[in-house]
Amino acid sequence: MDWPAAFSLTCAVEVPIVVAMAGRGRRRRTVADAFAANLLTHPLAWLLVGHGILPWLVVEVLVLLVEALVYRGVTRLPPARAFAAAGLANLITASLSFVV
Repeated sequence: MDWPAAFSLTCAVEVPIVVAMAGRGRRRRTVADAFAANLLTHPLAWLLVGHGILPWLVVEVLVLLVEALVYRGVTRLPPARAFAAAGLANLITASLSFVV
């Protein structure tokens, strides 16, 4: 799978998950924030894993942490919800990476 397809699939899966976990008052804002978080992390993750610079699991943990920080700092989700949203979204897309 090439990067544009992988990025599109990641956003198609992760954005709705994060939006659903954001709560009613934050959903519109969260669409853009979740897309931006993935635009920030996905290209670098693709590069680091694709070139063998860092192990896949290390990259996934770093991506989860960065995205949780975005959801906390930018989207203003409570810390537990920000971490849960990033964790669930990345768990699902990471699992899909073994299937697709």
